[in-house]
Amino acid sequence: MVLPILLHRLRFLIFLTLPYLSLGQAGAIEILNGQAIQGGLLVLKTKPGSKLTINGKKTMVTPQGLAVAGFHRDDTTTLIVQAKHPNGTTEKLVLKPSTRNYPEQRIDGLPTEMVTPPPVVLERIARDRKLVIAARAHASSINAFAGSFSWPVKGIVTGVYGSRRILNGKPRAPHYGIDIAAPENTPISAPQDGIVRMVSDLYFTGWTIVLDHGHGVSSTFLHLKKTFVSVGNKIRKGAKIGTVGSTGRSTGAHLDWRINLFEKRLDPALVAGPMPSQ
Repeated sequence: MVLPILLHRLRFLIFLTLPYLSLGQAGAIEILNGQAIQGGLLVLKTKPGSKLTINGKKTMVTPQGLAVAGFHRDDTTTLIVQAKHPNGTTEKLVLKPSTRNYPEQRIDGLPTEMVTPPPVVLERIARDRKLVIAARAHASSINAFAGSFSWPVKGIVTGVYGSRRILNGKPRAPHYGIDIAAPENTPISAPQDGIVRMVSDLYFTGWTIVLDHGHGVSSTFLHLKKTFVSVGNKIRKGAKIGTVGSTGRSTGAHLDWRINLFEKRLDPALVAGPMPSQ
């Protein structure tokens, strides 16, 4: 009788040392879209009704169990995603971002005041920054962030996310969007459903639109010539929101498209995938 008892105790001890898993896989935290990489946006799925935290901070979850996470340009922080399911069980997903190397881009021929702004416009630039931060701070419950994103315009990519910018020979902040050269007045389409949060003429970026896709995910469209939307408008994917221009700090007609997760600046090319052929 001693041997069966010892085997039973051994099995029990082994069970205690196994990593915890929820019963079944219905409540598992899954990555539906995206990858853990600098500049990446991830759409997560857990059991409906679960509560989610990322590094201890409560995160919005849709009724379907969808949530979002992301990594900014130089992010090396590991994200610990923890779910508490309606039945009381818990689960954890660890996301460690892959690192990237970014190219250098030199742009010459810009007006001096667009590289080193005169003191008279510094107050305006500060106001512009606050407007953009506020527009990107919305935590709306819409879930357009979970759908596929399309490119807002087709053209030649002339600037990539993360590149180290040298403007008129002077090092400046990295580029946080993707530049798409296209003829002036080319229509710009909404890459996904959203709510317009800002339409403003800003010093550096000219006519600018911020479109809220839900849960802190937003698109920003820079250097527009025309805008066709107003703050508060609900926009469907594919709707025309403006046209390509060269307003603000620009050397030619193009769209600078950016994606954010609140203050985190993400790579639109990772979110939308390769640009389809024209």
